Amino acid sequence: MELEPEGIVPADTENLAGRDPVVQRIEAMLDEDNVDEALAAIQDALARGEGNPIDLTFLLGDTYLAMGRAAEAEQQFRTVLAQDPDCPSSRCWLAMSLFLQWRFDDAEVAAVAARELPDAIVDSHVVYGAVIERRGRFEDAEACFDLASTLSPEKYPPPIRMTRAEFDREVRKAARKLPRQFRQCLDRVPVVVQDLPDEALAKGPDRDEVGPDILGLFDGVPLPETGELLAHQVRPSTIYLFQRNLERAAHDRDDLVEQIRITLWHELGHYLGFEEEDMDDLGLA
Repeated sequence: MELEPEGIVPADTENLAGRDPVVQRIEAMLDEDNVDEALAAIQDALARGEGNPIDLTFLLGDTYLAMGRAAEAEQQFRTVLAQDPDCPSSRCWLAMSLFLQWRFDDAEVAAVAARELPDAIVDSHVVYGAVIERRGRFEDAEACFDLASTLSPEKYPPPIRMTRAEFDREVRKAARKLPRQFRQCLDRVPVVVQDLPDEALAKGPDRDEVGPDILGLFDGVPLPETGELLAHQVRPSTIYLFQRNLERAAHDRDDLVEQIRITLWHELGHYLGFEEEDMDDLGLA
């Protein structure tokens, strides 16, 4: 599932790469979110022996991260670090790629190493905060997010926090704003709010693996398929919203309210069996 804003950290705009024209051209593609084009350009440049290979390897890892291909990103950052062990960006994004694979022990070690570098990038504090948040160390995680916000307030505004009662109230408001033809459909599927996604839920056998930074998830059988699959359904269909991920992704309270609405409607769309490209046309985006 792809939702805006994306994940734990915004797209990286402060690249490790140098001023090589080939590298600059690919950086521009990534800045414009043309990740497929960037991937092809990197692979072509490496095959032709053009551009700085270590910079291109880093950008390949960056591109894989943007595509949700965390295991492949990990390999690229490890390749860079084998040649430049103190590269702060590669240290940070290695930790992120491990986190996105649910490898929290490895991610914590990598994030600590990234933060300890004298020229550590601000993103490393956010990645470390996300890792220890998974441990339930919410106060320590909050200190990391606050530090990132102090160092880079435009990139990392402090997470917007709500009580669970306040959050639930905004979920109900978002449900009431649904287009009329979909409002009753929400009565058929429970909406569950959790702090963070559970690994067993997110890596279920009936779906592609999703990351621990997801904002919401539909778990179950889409409504159009319930008739034929009801006999095999092991658990009831459920929409999940992940409060701490949503809070961390929002820029301010109004944005958090809007992201709650977007996520709820989006997951309802999955329950109703709609494809991603149908959501805008149906008023579910």
